[in-house]
Amino acid sequence: MNSREGERLVPDSTETAPRTGGQLADALNGLRYQQALEAGGIGTWWLDIKTGNGKWDAIAADIVGTEEATSSADLRKTPVHTRDLPLIQRSLEACAATGSPHDIEFRTFLPSGEMRWVRAIARPSASSGFGARWLTGVLFDVTDRRRAEDALRESQRQLATLLNNLPGVAYRCEARPPWRMDFVSNAVKDITGYTPQEMCRPDRAWADLMHPNDVDSVIRAVEQAIAAKRPFSVRYRIIHRSGSIRWVHERGEATFDEQDETQFIEGFIWDVSEQQAADERLQWTALHDGLTRLPNRVLFQQRLEEAFARASRDGGQVGILLIDLDDFKMINDTLGHDAGDALLRSVADRLSLSIRPGDTVARLSGDEFAVLVDQGANRSVVQRTGTKIMAAFEETFSHGGELFECRASLGLSMMGGSDDNRVTLMKNADIALYAAKAEGGARMKFYEPRMRDEMDGRSSMLQLARDALLNDWIVPYYQPKIDLTTGQISGFEALLRWQHPTRGLQAPETITAAFHDLDVAASISDRMIKLIIADLARWEQAGVNYGHVAINAAGAELRRGNFPDTLLGRLGEARIDPTKIQIEVTESVFLGRGAECVEVALRLLSAAGVAVALDDFGTGYASLSHLKQFPVHAIKIDRSFVRDLHIDPDDAAIVRALIGLGRSLGINVIAEGVETHQQAAYLSKHGCDFAQGYLFGTPMPAGEVASLLASTRTRARSRIKKAA
Repeated sequence: MNSREGERLVPDSTETAPRTGGQLADALNGLRYQQALEAGGIGTWWLDIKTGNGKWDAIAADIVGTEEATSSADLRKTPVHTRDLPLIQRSLEACAATGSPHDIEFRTFLPSGEMRWVRAIARPSASSGFGARWLTGVLFDVTDRRRAEDALRESQRQLATLLNNLPGVAYRCEARPPWRMDFVSNAVKDITGYTPQEMCRPDRAWADLMHPNDVDSVIRAVEQAIAAKRPFSVRYRIIHRSGSIRWVHERGEATFDEQDETQFIEGFIWDVSEQQAADERLQWTALHDGLTRLPNRVLFQQRLEEAFARASRDGGQVGILLIDLDDFKMINDTLGHDAGDALLRSVADRLSLSIRPGDTVARLSGDEFAVLVDQGANRSVVQRTGTKIMAAFEETFSHGGELFECRASLGLSMMGGSDDNRVTLMKNADIALYAAKAEGGARMKFYEPRMRDEMDGRSSMLQLARDALLNDWIVPYYQPKIDLTTGQISGFEALLRWQHPTRGLQAPETITAAFHDLDVAASISDRMIKLIIADLARWEQAGVNYGHVAINAAGAELRRGNFPDTLLGRLGEARIDPTKIQIEVTESVFLGRGAECVEVALRLLSAAGVAVALDDFGTGYASLSHLKQFPVHAIKIDRSFVRDLHIDPDDAAIVRALIGLGRSLGINVIAEGVETHQQAAYLSKHGCDFAQGYLFGTPMPAGEVASLLASTRTRARSRIKKAA
C-alpha cells in the first residue's frame, strides 16, 4: 500500500481519541473497502457543501486530472469542461437544499490535454457531527462507455441518414399479415402519402395499402419464402393516400429467434411505377403492330392457342379468316407509302368494326390480316364475319383528298381444338386465301379439301416457272398475223413457250399459276421482252421484214410505272423503231384501281409510236367509252366468236358488229383463232383487217420466221382467193 492508501475521507480533526478494538476493526474493514475501490479504479471523495472544502483521494485526483490531495472547493480551478460546470453546480445546490443524491457525468481534462468523461456519485451525509453538509461518494472513468455510446449514436445517425435518403422505403414489420410496421423510413411518405408515424400506428398495417387484387399473391409469396427460410421478391400495386395506383417492388426476409420462430420481417420497398409503365409499353410493343396498333402475329398465335385450349376443353370450334389486300404493292408504288400506311390503318379500323366482341383481329405482316373467331364459333358465324369484312371494303378509301378503291381476298377455315388442328387450321385458311387470289381476288373462299390438291398443282406450276427462269428455259415463239386484204404477213404475235429438259416444249397453260404471282409474272415478262428484242435485233441485222411484233402486257406491269421507260429504253439500245412494236392488253386493265396508271403508261407508249391492241375483246366488262378514253389502235375478236361464226348466227352477228365498231372508230380489227378457209373468207368479206390462227401458221421459234416470210406471202393470198 502506498503512502496515500490510508488517507481518510474526512478531515483529521474528526479523530479526537485513541481507537478502540471496535474502531480498529472498522478501520480494517475500511482499509479493505479502500483497496477494493482502488482495484476497480474507483476514486473516493468528500465535500463540505456549505464551505466548499473537500478532498478526493489519489485515484479520484488522477481521474479528474488535478493535484493528488486538494482541499480547494473552487470548482472553477479544477480542469472541468466549462459547459459542465453549471451542471455540477446545480446538482450540488439540489443536494444542499433537498438532500437528494448527487449523480452526474462531466468532462475533465488531463494535463496532456486529453479529455475524459467522469461519473461522480455521492449521497449527503450527517455523520461525524457534520450535519447534512457533507457529500461522500465515488468517481470512476466512463470515457470508454461514453465513446462507445457516441460511436453507436453516430452509427445510428449515419444509418438513419442513409435509410431516410434512399429512394425506397426501409422497414421492419411483424412476420404475419397484415404486417404492422414498427419501423419505416421517411421515404414511405413519398410512396404512400403517409408519414412514418402514421404507418407505425397500431391501427394501420401495410396490407391495408395493397390493391385488393394483389393481396393474395403477395401473401403466398411471403409465406412460401418464410417456410423455405429464403428472401422474397414481389411486385404489386398499392393505393396511394390520394387514391392513385402505384406499382412497388418489395424485397424482404424474415428473422428467426433461437426457437426458430419468426420474429419480424425486414426489407426494402421502392416505387417502380415508371419502370412498370415502361415494361408494359415494351410488352405492348412486342405484342402489337406499331402502325395499326392491332395485335401482331405473336399475340395472335398466343390467343389462338388459348382459343384451341378452350375449344378442346369445351368441345367447341375455332374459326380463322385470313385477309390479304389485292394489289397493295401497286397502291404503294402509285400513291406513295404514306397512302399505303393510311390504307393499312383504315383497314385495321374497318376490320375491328366488323368482328364480334371477344374475337381478335391482327396484322400478321405487310398487307396480311387475320381474324380469330373464338367462343361460340360455327360456320355460320365465320361466314357472316367474312361477309361483313367484304362489305367493309366496298366503301372507297381516301388519303390527301384523293379517293381510291381497295379490295381484299379472304380465306376462311374452322375446326375443333387440338394442337395439331391449330397448325392445320392456319394452313387451311391460307389455302383458301390462295384459292381466292387465284380466281382474281376480291372474293371470299371457305376451305374445301379439294383446294389442297389445287394448291399443290399451283405450287408445282410456280416451281416450274421459277425453274424455267433460273435455267433459261423460256423462249418466245411467233405466230404470224395476216393482212386479209393483201394476204401478206403483216406481223407476228410473240407467245410464251418454255423448253423442259425431259417433257419438251411446254405451253403457258402448264404454268398458269405463275401469272397470278406478281413477282414471278413480272420476271417472266421481263425475260420475254429481253428475248424478243434480241430476236428483233437479229432480224434487223439480217434484213428480215417482219412487219411488227405484238407483246402481251399484264395490267400489273403497266401499273408499275416504269414499264414504258424500260421498254422504250431497251428498244433504243437495240436501235429498233418503236412503231414495230405492238402492246396487247386485255379489257381488265381498264377496270378497278390503277386504271389511271395504265392510261398514263399506254399514252406514253402510244406517243412514242407503239400501237396498242385490246385483246379478247367482247369477253370482258370494258365499256365502249374505254375505246375513246384509252389510246387503242386495234381490237382483237376473241376466238370464241370466230370458231362457230359460219354456223352460229349469234356469233356471226357479234363478229359483224365488232368489225363495224372498229371501222366506225377508225380502229383495226384482228380476228384470233382462224383455222378454216370458211372463217377466213367470212372475215375478209365483212371487212376484218387482220387475222391469225393455225390456218396461216402455228407459233414458231425465231429462227423459222425468215424462211416463213420468204415462202408464204403468195400462198396466203391464194388461200384467201380460193376460199372466196
